[in-house]
Amino acid sequence: MKPLMSCPTRYQQAMIAYLQHTDRAEKQYELSSTKIPEAVVAAVGTTSDVFHYLTIGSGMGDSDILALIALRKRYRKIKATIIEPSPDMIAAFKENVRKEGPLLDDVDFLWNAMTLEDYMENEQPKQQFHCIFVVGVVSYLTDLTKCMKYLYKVLDKTGLIAITNGSAKNVFIQMSRKYPNLMEGFSTPATEKLVAVFNEVGAHCTVSEMEAKVDIMPCMQEDSEIGNLLLDLFTHVANFRETAPRDLVDDVIQFLTNPGLLVHRSNDKVTIRNSQDVILVQRPIE
Repeated sequence: MKPLMSCPTRYQQAMIAYLQHTDRAEKQYELSSTKIPEAVVAAVGTTSDVFHYLTIGSGMGDSDILALIALRKRYRKIKATIIEPSPDMIAAFKENVRKEGPLLDDVDFLWNAMTLEDYMENEQPKQQFHCIFVVGVVSYLTDLTKCMKYLYKVLDKTGLIAITNGSAKNVFIQMSRKYPNLMEGFSTPATEKLVAVFNEVGAHCTVSEMEAKVDIMPCMQEDSEIGNLLLDLFTHVANFRETAPRDLVDDVIQFLTNPGLLVHRSNDKVTIRNSQDVILVQRPIE
């Protein structure tokens, strides 16, 4: 079986299928376009000549574009540093920026096709950032403590770090605990651990839950390509249904509908939990 992360095109297809079958997109829209920008403005104010924005593991840029459009209304000039290891994802992000046209005209983008760990090794922490976006990627960080402390180091004194992390009710968290050998490169820390890292350096953290669901009905249909893509993402295995032993495929599908995850089941829909914790980090008020 081949890790999904080693197949960038397949991973991108799986992410698109997932976004089309979860209400997380609606919740993420509100978070990225309203809640986080409002929290940033409240923390930073609007007097900065240049607003510095950093995003980690941006994917196709869906969340970042929403945030940047909202922030552009409050800041005359924005410099956005993008860190994303997949060239395919960066290409998709650039195309999405192009589609927005004048809404992002005053945003200068600095593209970095690398992991955060690579960026930390190659870039000296000279620039301080007013907003640092870490959406759904902490599971892929090799050294969580080192990465979080680095981000806090490059946070402006009035800035804000926004992190989303799978809650205990999240399907990916449940899958990684049930099938650790499948979920290569994926290990989600408890939110409490993240908060503890920031508490150690004296940061102020607030945590809230963003409830979300995903419809996995296509996974029940063997001839559904959408279902196959969703299974790939849930297991982090490329072409999982085709390459995994039949008994393992059946076991995964059965696990996805266990009472701890299942929200609703009917003839045309099977929805399971996919909740996220939202962690906002600031420097203490001096």
